[in-house]
Amino acid sequence: MNSITDDYPFVFVDPESVALFELASKVAKSDVQVMITGPSGVGKEVLARVVHESSLRSNFPFVALNCAAIPENLVEDTLFGHEKGAFTGANQINKGFFEEAEGGTLFLDEIGEMPKNLQSKLLRVLQEKQIYRVGATKAINVDVRIISATNINIKSAIKNKEFREDLYFRLGGFILNIKKLRDRPEDIEPLARIFIQKHTNGQHPKICRNAINILKGHTWPGNVRELENVILRAIIMSESEEILERDITFDELSDHEEDIILPTSLEPETIKKEIFSFANVKKLPELKSNSELNEILNALKMHSTRDNAARELGISPRTLRQKLNDFRKAGLPVPSPYART
Repeated sequence: MNSITDDYPFVFVDPESVALFELASKVAKSDVQVMITGPSGVGKEVLARVVHESSLRSNFPFVALNCAAIPENLVEDTLFGHEKGAFTGANQINKGFFEEAEGGTLFLDEIGEMPKNLQSKLLRVLQEKQIYRVGATKAINVDVRIISATNINIKSAIKNKEFREDLYFRLGGFILNIKKLRDRPEDIEPLARIFIQKHTNGQHPKICRNAINILKGHTWPGNVRELENVILRAIIMSESEEILERDITFDELSDHEEDIILPTSLEPETIKKEIFSFANVKKLPELKSNSELNEILNALKMHSTRDNAARELGISPRTLRQKLNDFRKAGLPVPSPYART
């Protein structure tokens, strides 16, 4: 199942995702507080919207707040609002997110980053279903379902006195865990096609099967967020109506996770014939001189990984990959272990 709502991709194709969707749909029918766990970039807000839109509150607002993105001194005002004259510059009443979400859902992302003093106030709201605007003496009744999300180990945070245990039990009436993108590979292709549509104004360019296979073989440390970045770059790099294997490049974050071991068994004469012969080189767009090319290829020969070679050269692994790509485009026969992107 997949659809697009307000630019958020809902994709549940992989068996793991289908099971999660079915569970989330059941949870949505009740009014229990939900906590969504999983690493960064897996789509926790997407799942929160699924729960909201599958619930009896779907006709009311969905309001999202990233607890880590708001300065600590503004979080209380953002959540609860303030009265006129509550502080210097408060020239009028301001409704907070709780009031904005009345009848609907308030999504608190990165709840583990909420300041301790706010945690106690949030606990009181959950217990009493009332809020106090900053500077107010009169309580306001609120009817809001809270869905929270975190990428940290909340139980460890509780043990380290960084998160209130009683708040955890209030927020975590039901836990939904989203797996890493690499653990639900059948979601990758439909997500890629959704991002292609999103970034090409619905023109739907094609993507070749080899490119899809490369996407499915990647480890995706940045999860869905990284996939969108990769697709956006591929669209920019593509020189045809189809995204090809050569258009797929990955984030540098992947370099330390999947350090590529270079061959140590190539005979010197083989290296000389395959790499160091410049007789057939006609054009190297990104290289300024043959001396630079010599330096790069010698570094590759001397080091066991591309990361180490890049460090010696003073360039990033991504830049090194691009230069190797330039070798290929120029017709230089680069051995496949070096040429891997």
